[in-house]
Amino acid sequence: MRRGLFLALAVAVLAATSAQASGRRALAVYSAAPGHRIAGFSLDRKWLALAEDPLGKGCPLVVLETAPAGGQQTLTRPNGASCKLGGRFWVRPGGRVIGNAIEKVLWIIRNGSTAEAIKASPSEPEVVLRTVSGIQSDGPFLGPVVAQNWLRLFASYGLLPDGTQDGGEISGNNKELWTATGPVAALGLDHDEHIVSVGADGSIAMWHAHGARYGRVPDAHARAAALDAGEVFVLRSDAPRLDIRRLDGSLIRSWPVAANAAPLLDAYVPGNVAVYVAGSAVHELQLETGTDSVVARVPPGSALLDAQISNDFLAYAFRGGPGGRGQVVVLRR
Repeated sequence: MRRGLFLALAVAVLAATSAQASGRRALAVYSAAPGHRIAGFSLDRKWLALAEDPLGKGCPLVVLETAPAGGQQTLTRPNGASCKLGGRFWVRPGGRVIGNAIEKVLWIIRNGSTAEAIKASPSEPEVVLRTVSGIQSDGPFLGPVVAQNWLRLFASYGLLPDGTQDGGEISGNNKELWTATGPVAALGLDHDEHIVSVGADGSIAMWHAHGARYGRVPDAHARAAALDAGEVFVLRSDAPRLDIRRLDGSLIRSWPVAANAAPLLDAYVPGNVAVYVAGSAVHELQLETGTDSVVARVPPGSALLDAQISNDFLAYAFRGGPGGRGQVVVLRR
């Protein structure tokens, strides 16, 4: 075992420093492997997928864990696609680099001007779904990534001869589900395979993996979006607010959030809660009342990367500071 699933000392320290705002104790702490650092993670039910960049020479790692303390499997191999390409986990800024639909994982690696979207699971080896080369500031690009239940999805956009961007969202079986002009800044997905896509212009579009089109809001001013149980959650770019919308785009309610919220969020409608990160704090927003509370803080000098929620757990990732190469902390929801 290259990492302890229940690190008693780390749990004791983090319970005092990371979750003191709510009194919650960390159930588990997952650390990066030697020679690596946490690049991102994804959470679906009790399965946790870790993306780890090499610090120097070495291969990117994808590790699938069962939270809070269970089995562990490394999905990348020395002769696998990720190691052959090398480089780092990568998507456009603000997007997630990895997603897992239960045990099926999809991630994006970039090395120089080439990037690949790769999938694997405990029962399937690494498979390259899409490769782009000649990457420049305006494309082509892969990502962001989103996954839940049994659906894995990523954006893929290239440059047409006239300089415009054209592409769409691709599933884990390499089927294009949605086409559009222009890049996708964010994706949201729920267990019923409802999807929200955020355009670079801040518009949002709601659709279904099997083809239904629900609604579009061209002036949503979206920076990021999440989706759960048919409700759409939009972190706005023009004000520190979280809008809650129906699939047809109609507004249900809107709540204030921290002014420095990062362009990532997640939600769990049965629990009436959304989670997001701002500065060094992990926030929970009660969807019915708008009550916003800090449930965890990372140690001074650390960079908080992301927070996600499932039916049982809330997990967040940070690196730097006392965490060094990075850690993912799992709390009971």
